[in-house]
Amino acid sequence: MYESMLASMQTLMVYSESGGATKTTTAVSLAAVTAAQGREVVLIDLDPRAASSKWLDAQPKEDGLHVGAILGDPDPVGWAEELAVPTDWFPTLRCVPSARNVSNREADRADHAELRLKTSLEGIQADLVIIDCPNRQGGPLTLSALNAADTIVYAAAPTVDGADGVDGARRSVEQFKLSRRRIGAPDNLTEAGIVVGAVQETIMSRIAVTSIDELRDTGLLLTPLVPHRTIVQEMRLTHEWYGQYRKGAPVVAAYTQLAEQVIR
Repeated sequence: MYESMLASMQTLMVYSESGGATKTTTAVSLAAVTAAQGREVVLIDLDPRAASSKWLDAQPKEDGLHVGAILGDPDPVGWAEELAVPTDWFPTLRCVPSARNVSNREADRADHAELRLKTSLEGIQADLVIIDCPNRQGGPLTLSALNAADTIVYAAAPTVDGADGVDGARRSVEQFKLSRRRIGAPDNLTEAGIVVGAVQETIMSRIAVTSIDELRDTGLLLTPLVPHRTIVQEMRLTHEWYGQYRKGAPVVAAYTQLAEQVIR
């Protein structure tokens, strides 16, 4: 029964090894446009910066009951369902919040610690789980996401750092998949593609054009490119969904089309 449920549920990680890559915007936006369609979505904030949690204004049910509690428990079966809190955006969107001290889990070298996040998903009531990853190379937090996910979406800004962040992330993923093959473990990870956000539609800089071309050369670039709109950053400060405003409509439309390509 449990295996059947996991097979029907998709677990998608949004990943980049660069800061400012629109990773959180991509994770939150994919979660929101999917929840808006009536599907049950849980967003897991795995980043110690807690940017997704802050944007959604997702507070732990009790002090300490954030994603770090999952990562610190040797047997966290069912914890994701227990710790997921509702959001004000959609009744079908919940969040497992993060906190700054989640960074302490990077020092955890306990046996099988990287499997705890996956274990915590047992029994979760969701059609889709989205993991907002930290922008780090490898490490226990990233390994936790890689073990839990079946789908990877790379996020990038149209910058040199954005392209480098995707390149680094893809190298880490390949190393993870190689390690899985070496021990004879199943490799179920699918690279769904690269989402490029915050793209200036009018006059694009030479750096932006070159970076997008570099990402296109990977064969993973997804379209449409997500247009830049100031309202997206403004709504992060006010904990609101930019999709409820007319100015945010072009961004919502882009993420809705992208969701159709990466979400089962």
